[in-house]
Amino acid sequence: MRIVWVKVGGLWPPETGGRLRSFHLVSELSRRHAVTLLTTHGGADDPAELARRLPRCEVVSVPFDIPKWASAAFARALARSWLTPLPVDLLKFRAPALEAEVRRRMKAGAADLCVADFLSATVNVRLRGALPVLFFAHNVEHLIWKRLCGVERRPWRRAALAIEWRKMRRAEAAVCSRADLTVAVSEGDAALLRAGAPRAAVRTVPTGVDTSYFTPGESRGARPSLVFTGSMDWYPNEDAVRYFLEAVLPRVRREVPDVSFSIVGRRPGAGLVTAAEASGARVTGTVPDVRPYLAQGMVYVVPLRIGGGTRLKIFEALAAGKAVVSTTVGAEGLPLVPGLHFILADDPGDFARAVVALLRDPGRRRALGEAGRRLVEERFGWPEVAREFERRCREALRGARADALRRAGRSPAGAFARRTAKRRLPEWLKRIARVQRSLGLRRALLYWRLRVRRALRLRDEGPARAAGAVDSVVYVCRGNIIRSPMAEALLKQSLARRCPDEIAVRSAGLYARRGQRADPRARRAARLLGVDLEGHRARPVTRALIERADLIVPMDSLIEADLRGRYPRAAHKIALLHTGDGDSRRRPIEIADPYDGDEAEIRRCYELLRSCVGRQAEELSAGRPVETEKEARRAR
Repeated sequence: MRIVWVKVGGLWPPETGGRLRSFHLVSELSRRHAVTLLTTHGGADDPAELARRLPRCEVVSVPFDIPKWASAAFARALARSWLTPLPVDLLKFRAPALEAEVRRRMKAGAADLCVADFLSATVNVRLRGALPVLFFAHNVEHLIWKRLCGVERRPWRRAALAIEWRKMRRAEAAVCSRADLTVAVSEGDAALLRAGAPRAAVRTVPTGVDTSYFTPGESRGARPSLVFTGSMDWYPNEDAVRYFLEAVLPRVRREVPDVSFSIVGRRPGAGLVTAAEASGARVTGTVPDVRPYLAQGMVYVVPLRIGGGTRLKIFEALAAGKAVVSTTVGAEGLPLVPGLHFILADDPGDFARAVVALLRDPGRRRALGEAGRRLVEERFGWPEVAREFERRCREALRGARADALRRAGRSPAGAFARRTAKRRLPEWLKRIARVQRSLGLRRALLYWRLRVRRALRLRDEGPARAAGAVDSVVYVCRGNIIRSPMAEALLKQSLARRCPDEIAVRSAGLYARRGQRADPRARRAARLLGVDLEGHRARPVTRALIERADLIVPMDSLIEADLRGRYPRAAHKIALLHTGDGDSRRRPIEIADPYDGDEAEIRRCYELLRSCVGRQAEELSAGRPVETEKEARRAR
């Protein structure tokens, strides 16, 4: 294949996770294919060394400084952003010289495939042009901005971030829809991207690590030591370190007073350096090689609260045989087993206790390090990852050729007729089209069949099973961060007063990102109703969860049709919430998704949920058998 790889921001030195991932993939692909790397370089980049390190590639790098906050170029990008749907964090990456070079290389016949590396590259690449485009999504960008918004305390800045993440979500979905193939770095990221662009072709390729470069070594010195590595000019890393310095390190030092903490990574801000010095931590700044610092650390910490994609730093620590303590966000998207490959801790107290326990237990540190090293050696070397990426490139080519054949059969007159029809279509026809885009043809037909049967009252809307036979209830929505967590909490609250501990209640999301907290607006709205969602963590729907449940309650008809399509054998257990007090007046009710609304809309959603779930709790508790009957039924 002839591949044009487009990346804004350069690849050398490879001092960030994204640069490392791209550099190794380009290097491996160039062994078997003709790869042209089109990139940019700023003052800290070295394009000559990059070309030397990639001898089999043609490297074309144009000068471009990514606009910094408060610069004139950033102000221009911000002004353009106000006048367009694109977020400023995309517009600032538009590089005219790179865009012109990309356009020249993408002429028909000049290459077979273009790889747009990161969302930032797509503003310089023409999608749906003469050349097929593979979008390489290292992160779900809008999720990073949404998490930034969630932890921001200043109201004016939080409002600006709320606008930015919503713009980013729309732009990201548009790119996924228009690219011939999107490659994510984890199944969780892929699910989120598919949720925003249901018709997009989204695949996954795992993160890799250079297992010959990062090798195990004993910690040097007897002093207890902790280490964190990462680019300190990336806000999620800075936030993680500040959080660790303020909330975790003091707890660790109460138990291990002489513990040291090293913060290794480029361009730390002055505020971070001051905070680290006040806490007695060491900040190295840019280093030529992180391995000596990894070797010095007894425990590697990843206290991330914000981020997206997968953290290459954890794989490097595992390859170096280090014991790792990480938050859910820090380890998300990686195929790691808590307790086997690393220690998972989200609460500051739990994190500190896990660190202290490892500092005091060299045998446990060694066991974790050996298990992590085995995992990355067997499955995540760069040659294996590159071969998987190569298969995705070929898939993008096949898909583009199939699309070209379909487009070849469409005349200009037909295209004009379709555009005219779209403008004049009645709203009900547009709704049919939206449902099909969201669910696909087979599940869309199932959705409309359910709607028609309900309209004609041909469908029994009673409980899926007799109330007394229900021992497990699962509420399902899209992301498991607003509707279903509240339904779960409300039912638990209601049942606690009627039949505590007799019915297991859970919630999940069809496109949930495991470990994600409830939406901040949802947590605030829930508190007003006396419900605490602070401890909630999202979980995806799984076959095991569906099989164990006695009653599955989707929040709306789209979720219901999706569930019935995925799990047809569980169809008899799936039922919407309903209104009405008796069977003769039962009417299914949709709990509309308030995700794109404001907090007031979420409160209205929760008021409706409280009414419907309260009624459901009465039904479930009314039919409970006495204890002896229940034990006899379980024995049978």
